[in-house]
Amino acid sequence: MAKTVDVDVLVLGGGIQAISLLRELSTDYSVLAIDQGLDDAESLHFHGYFSSGWNAAHPSAAKAYLKAAQFWRTQLESDGVDSHITDFYAALPREFLDTVEPNWIAAGIPVEEVPIPAPLVTTSLPSHQCFRFADDLMFDGAEAYRRFSAPVSEKLVKGSIRKFDKDSGGVTEVSADIGGSSHQIKPQLVLSACGAGNAAILESLGVPAQGVRDSQVVRPLHMLLAKGANTPPISAFLMDMVVAYHPLESGEGLWILTLNPEHPRFRSGVVDMRVAPPIERALIRDTLDRLANCMTGFEDWAAGCHWGVYAGWKTDAPGPDGDALVQLNYPRPYHIHSFDIANFLAVWPNHWGLAVEAAKEAGKWVRSKAKPRHLQPEAIGSLLPQSVDHQTICNKWQSDELKWHSWAEFVQKMGLPIR
Repeated sequence: MAKTVDVDVLVLGGGIQAISLLRELSTDYSVLAIDQGLDDAESLHFHGYFSSGWNAAHPSAAKAYLKAAQFWRTQLESDGVDSHITDFYAALPREFLDTVEPNWIAAGIPVEEVPIPAPLVTTSLPSHQCFRFADDLMFDGAEAYRRFSAPVSEKLVKGSIRKFDKDSGGVTEVSADIGGSSHQIKPQLVLSACGAGNAAILESLGVPAQGVRDSQVVRPLHMLLAKGANTPPISAFLMDMVVAYHPLESGEGLWILTLNPEHPRFRSGVVDMRVAPPIERALIRDTLDRLANCMTGFEDWAAGCHWGVYAGWKTDAPGPDGDALVQLNYPRPYHIHSFDIANFLAVWPNHWGLAVEAAKEAGKWVRSKAKPRHLQPEAIGSLLPQSVDHQTICNKWQSDELKWHSWAEFVQKMGLPIR
């Protein structure tokens, strides 16, 4: 017989957005989060760089990014997470500067016009100006997740949703398999924080197909990885390529290189996160060409590194047109929507570091809708053994499944005509 669980708030998902919601609400409400596991979580392919807001093309978004950066700086220090405030350098074209410079002033983002530090060079780039931003953050996303989720980890269980029951008042019951047992969860409110999985939840709730397609877009995210003893400890944005530096325990340094393609390949609606997008060799070639043209001594340095590629999905919301999201040209850098379901809210952060800001707004919605009514279901013993094993959580680009190659092997494997 299925076990009945009464709870104030049911959260769907287990990534950084779900954890942020648990932390926001658990002091006032009974909360339970159900997730199928972090194997495919977007939260764990986060490259570890968070802007202070200088790249936001809307003044309100710039302020939100800066506020979030300040929060994480304090939180990471308190949690003892491997992180540091970084000098982040950016080469920016004039047309972009015309949009964002007023936002820097309005948000109070510190900035200084300086040359790009060696061995990076920008003489091959189109007309631009170079700046240094002193309040950006670099940190280990997996470690940050482990520490940030620890206080609420007993409220997160591994399971799968089988069915939603609804009436005119919204979701009345959620059928779930947890630890091999069937549970009937009766929540006051349901919050979906599944990233790309939100669209599948909406489909299960009977949201019309067009509404599901319009709820989000996803696009391939490629991380070109280079690690070696001589990797420069510099993070930068070179017109359309992010260079994120991480020190490694081995004494080596890691560069995560992500190039924003001119025409991203958006996919709207439901996507299976378990199936990674194919590696686009042309995009890898373009990334390496950009780096080679913006770095002195590239060939010698590349030969001394080990190389790899990680490909996953980046979720944006709302869809189906993602251009404004890619350009960061929106007032609120996260998205929440009820889809006309009275006791339901879907939550999308546009970036890992914005999950707390999104959770605060979702928390206001929760408090306007419901009063605490139920005891915390952690008292139900059958739920506890399924809590997440935090020792297994690691960044996707640090996974043992990732293959590393010498420069010569990498060029041959990728079939790239790299100079």
